[in-house]
Amino acid sequence: MPVRFASLARAKNRVRSNFVKLAILFFLSFSILGTLSAEPQEAISSLRKEARASAARGEAEQAEENYRLALAETPRDAGLNLEIARFFASQKKYPAAIEMYRRALLLSPGNQAASMGLSEAYRGVHNYDEARSILQAARRQHPKSVAVLSALGSLEIESESYDAAIEAMRAALALAPNDVKLRNLLGTAYMGKGDTAAALVEFEKVLARDPENQLAHYSRAQIFADTDQNEKALVDAEKVVAAKPEYLPGRVLLAKVLVRLKQCARAVEVLRPAVNPPVLETQALFLLGNAYECAGQPELAAGVREEFAAASQQDRRRAENETQSKHLVEQANALARRNKFAEALELLKQALEKNPKNAFAYSQQAKIYFSMRQVGQARDAIAQALAIQPFQPDFLYVAGVIAAQAGEQDEALAAFEKATQINPKEADAYFEIGRIWLQRKERAKALAAFRKASELDPGDADYKRAVAEISGQEEMKKQN
Repeated sequence: MPVRFASLARAKNRVRSNFVKLAILFFLSFSILGTLSAEPQEAISSLRKEARASAARGEAEQAEENYRLALAETPRDAGLNLEIARFFASQKKYPAAIEMYRRALLLSPGNQAASMGLSEAYRGVHNYDEARSILQAARRQHPKSVAVLSALGSLEIESESYDAAIEAMRAALALAPNDVKLRNLLGTAYMGKGDTAAALVEFEKVLARDPENQLAHYSRAQIFADTDQNEKALVDAEKVVAAKPEYLPGRVLLAKVLVRLKQCARAVEVLRPAVNPPVLETQALFLLGNAYECAGQPELAAGVREEFAAASQQDRRRAENETQSKHLVEQANALARRNKFAEALELLKQALEKNPKNAFAYSQQAKIYFSMRQVGQARDAIAQALAIQPFQPDFLYVAGVIAAQAGEQDEALAAFEKATQINPKEADAYFEIGRIWLQRKERAKALAAFRKASELDPGDADYKRAVAEISGQEEMKKQN
């Protein structure tokens, strides 16, 4: 079956706010999963205890094997399924975690911990739509759950859906008005939206309750600096750097304020201390050059500005190469659709010279080699793509098609199943799963997979035909 070029190009680019990511990832000293309520204590099997012990020692493979054996003993233990899901998530084996969280939910419908873990696993594979859907369902089941509302608000901030984040955080704060972590998130959402006045109100409330809260100090310093209230910004920025000297954005913010206040020698020391100076990004180098100039050290300023010019040129070249690489892949795709494979491969070679990390260029190579019946080269190319983006369902689908063509049914089935775990709406993958089960004469499994594909894409004639043929054959068997 030829690879469907159109069906393999559905990846979406998602823009993230640097401030939001830096602030939340660095300062919020809690994880969404860390807020889950503890599970009831149950009798623990020896295999389960051994699995926990192996995991604690960092012996992940042995832990996984012990969990597999424990699950074979008690497959319908919802707590065990949930524990295994969390283990897989801790190992960043998100597709396996998704599968186990779903099993836990089948055994324990409405389990809040499983729902939140499942959503977090979908975030791990960048399927934000599914993560949101899971949390919205959990909110309907647990409308008074602060943990669910907090997780939903955090997700909406990451997705830059600030109005939705504000609504979720306000609802959470109505239930837990003294929770400074929630209020920090609400302030962050307001900042993302551009409503700095509302954000400042929230950060003031945080600091009234927790005077040493560094996220609130950092955020308030940003607001003060952006509104030319530099003396106020200085107080907050000093606190941030004193508490977290390794946090480079805090140092840059402090140095910016110091330069504005003509305390330039201090700004130099903040950005480039004599002991263990941090590696500075491009804009920080620009600021350091200004600080040296302001401090009356023109020679040092000139040297740093040379560093800045070189870094800026490198940044521009990288951005231009990434853009050109993307356009070359698009042109190659258009050529491949017209069966101009040699010309397409040449453009993809150029794309990878521009950007060796362009996983879509490798994926496109794989599809072209597959169409040219060069299965070995296709396998190598898709392996390169998956090494860069291991959770891209389109790449997994291509890997499955290539493996199936090579006669590696187990490998193909694993790739297709992983694709459907990451993206439950991957109709093409369900169809291919059905084809494999049919070849293995597992007709019930094949029919279930074909039905799933047809449910997801009711207009596809191939899916309808597959369901009708097997259903008809099964009906004839019953009559006979």
